[in-house]
This record gives sequence, C-alpha cells and structure tokens, in this order.
Amino acid sequence: MPKLAVHLVSWNGGKYIPHLFQSLKNQSYTDWELRILDNNSSDNTTEKIKQAIQNFPVPVSFIENPENIGFAGGHNQLFQKTKGTDNELMLLLNQDMYLAPDCLQNMTTFMYAHDDVAAVSPRLMRWNLDRIEEGIEKTFTDQIDAIGLKVFRNRRVVEWLTRHSWQTSDLAKSGKKELEVFGVSGALPMFCLEALEEVAFAEGTFFDSSYHSYKEDVDLAYRLRSRGLKAYVLLDTISYHDRSGAGPKALSDSAAIKNKKQQSAWIKYHSYKNHLMTLYKNEYWQNLVLDFLPIKWYEAKKFWWYVIFDRSVLKGLGEIWKHKKELRKRKKEIKSKRKASWKELRTWWT
Repeated sequence: MPKLAVHLVSWNGGKYIPHLFQSLKNQSYTDWELRILDNNSSDNTTEKIKQAIQNFPVPVSFIENPENIGFAGGHNQLFQKTKGTDNELMLLLNQDMYLAPDCLQNMTTFMYAHDDVAAVSPRLMRWNLDRIEEGIEKTFTDQIDAIGLKVFRNRRVVEWLTRHSWQTSDLAKSGKKELEVFGVSGALPMFCLEALEEVAFAEGTFFDSSYHSYKEDVDLAYRLRSRGLKAYVLLDTISYHDRSGAGPKALSDSAAIKNKKQQSAWIKYHSYKNHLMTLYKNEYWQNLVLDFLPIKWYEAKKFWWYVIFDRSVLKGLGEIWKHKKELRKRKKEIKSKRKASWKELRTWWT
C-alpha cells in the first residue's frame, strides 16, 4: 500500500478540477493514493472529477456524499478510511490548488527525515485562475498566499505574509529552505498520521466536526503544539492557491474591517464562532491570565462592530451555546493530551 494518502474534499469547484488534476499527474513522487469526497456539488465538479481520474497514475477512490457536511466533516470522513491502514502520511488537498511537480516529493522526504515534525506545508503562493486563457504560466503570481499561521498576543491568527511579494520578502533574501511555524495552513498540509491519531477526538475525528468550515486548521495547530509536536513550511517548495476569503495584507483594524466587508456572510459566520471555540478549548489558564486584557480588547472590538454593522454573524454565539456540552468535553480531552507547558506555547505569541 502507498505510504501517502492524499485526500481531496470538493464542492462546486468544477473550474479548478482539470488544472488541479494535471498538476497531480505531473508529480515526480508516485508512492501515493488519492481519496476523493464530493460534498454534493451542484455544478459540474463530479463530472470533471470522473473524467480526470480515468487512467490516473495512482490508485483512486471516489465518494459522492448526498449532502454537504463541510470541509471538516468531509476530511473526517476520509480520515476514517485512512487511519488503521499502512499509510504513514496524509495530505489534505484543496480543490483550488496547483502543485509544482516536486511538491509531494519534497514534502514526503522532509517528513521522513524529521521524526518530531507533525505537519509540513509548501510555500503557498497566490494563483490567479482568471488569466488561464493566457496559459497556465500566466496564472502564477509572485504574491504570497500563506507562510504558515502566525499568532498574536491577543490570539488573532493570520496567514503569515499573505499578499506580500515573495521576491522582496526577508525570507526570500535569507535563503532558508524551511521555517518552523506555529501551524500550517489548511490549504495543503501534510501530516504524520500517527500524530493525528494522538490528538484525535474520542469519536475518531481529527477536525472538530462542529466547525463545518474555516479555522479548523487553527484548532488543529493548537492541539498539535500542545502535544509538543512541530510544524514547518518548506520555502523552496511551491504550490499555488486561488484562495477565497483571504485576509488583508495590512494588520490594522481598518484593513481588517475593509476585509470583513468583502467576505461572504458564510465566511464571517463560521470564522467568528470557530475562532471563539478554538480559544475556549485550547487556552492554558496561565496564558489567559497573562494575556486577558489584549484578548478582551480584541474580542470586544469585533463583537461591537458586529452588533452595529452585521448582527447576523452573532447568531454563531447561539450555536456555540448549543454545543456547550460537547465543547466542555473536548476541552477536557485536549487538556488530558497536553505535553507542552504553557510557557512553551507563549513563545509563539508576537
């Protein structure tokens, strides 16, 4: 059996499928299998996938769900198919990605060389599919999509260096090939399957299924870190991402407000409630005491902005209340699996 299981959860992404699968066919690494789950797409996604997997170079399985159970639910379902097998690595694949030919090769090589690393991601660059008529090369940009997850003292989490130029960045000038980060973006992470099983919930899921979509990668990053496990980004390995709901380049309040106004109601709703659930489940009480004021100020600003301008987002608070018993249970479970101290987690706040 191949050592790497690649999981794709698709939903209404028909325009991406031919390009994504062409990049998969171009991979230099061949010891992998592809598991696909479609979340009841209403466009031509499933038809495009069935065409793309004909004569595919690695083993493929395809599940068509009768309903949309979300990004978290879909990947949990595929995880159930993979855990307990001979697979050692698992990669989560977004439909809006285009991988460089050495992407899987470099990621697997790195993981096998570092036993203490739970997660790795390539350097994610922004992909402009709108220019596809000019040829695939014209769709690749010099703009960074994400270099891992960056956490601030107020617990705001951002995709680091998003929208910045790679060529002019200090990281590009440094010549580094890899960089340790708090956690990796959920767009294209590769995980050690054993590490995921260590932090999985009692029901056998590695994502919190109540999240549906958004911030599940942040929650998982917290849990892996509290377990004492590391995450890296390979700066010399590239994948391109046509991200929806990307964060702002600037980190000011005005930039955040402008970005929120551009986001869909769906993104705002799930991002807000899932952020709060992540804090509740993963925070060490010592760090909460030390950082109470910056956290409170950050959350208060968001809350009152939503009260005044977008109250529908606050309906997520009702969903949090609905899941309160499950949240308490998972908080207790996460705490029981911790190996890292609260001081070790503090080194990541900036």
